[in-house]
Amino acid sequence: MLPTIEPVTDVKRPYHAPTRTEQAARTRDGILHAADDLFSAHGWSGTTIADIARAARVSPQAVHQSIGAKPALLIAAVQRAAGGDSAELPLVEREPFRIAYAADAPLPERAAAFAKGTREVYQRAGRLLLVLAQASPLDPELAQLWDRARARRLADCRKLVSATATRSRATQDRLTDLLFVQSGPGVYAELVSERGWSARAYQEWLAGTVETLLQTDAGRS
Repeated sequence: MLPTIEPVTDVKRPYHAPTRTEQAARTRDGILHAADDLFSAHGWSGTTIADIARAARVSPQAVHQSIGAKPALLIAAVQRAAGGDSAELPLVEREPFRIAYAADAPLPERAAAFAKGTREVYQRAGRLLLVLAQASPLDPELAQLWDRARARRLADCRKLVSATATRSRATQDRLTDLLFVQSGPGVYAELVSERGWSARAYQEWLAGTVETLLQTDAGRS
């Protein structure tokens, strides 16, 4: 006689919907691509949720459900563009910045790596960073992100200065300020977007500028 098997009626099986998850990811990706393009081209005030929805071929409601309101869209677009992907690894721990901050890197190699990493970030996110700066007085979340971005970049510049030679605090502060200004997104935009430099020419200029700046003051007190 076969054993009696009682029917299972009260066990809930986990529900997996990879297709739905993948579709949501594709929708979000399309929205962020549209936000990147439109914010970069038209700025904060010239871009609306309706514009982004139309470019992404979704409804404005889908934009809100996927990412959020207009400030959240800009924040998500900036963060993705700056990092280049969805990974959470900080930029300073990725190539080529990892080389720039390595303890034993020669100054020319360090300056070249810093310039290459900076150029790559600005090619992806330079315009969006300027839009963020423009919009930061208008929204507390945007202001907070812009302040954090500036503070992080200032700390990275100080780290680069500290890695090249032993200096007095006053000299470190001065070099950090100069590096912070010269490697900012506004300079990249002015040279590449306004003056017609190639991104490669900008990278070479920044590498030479950083090397000269740090070499000239090495060891000074």
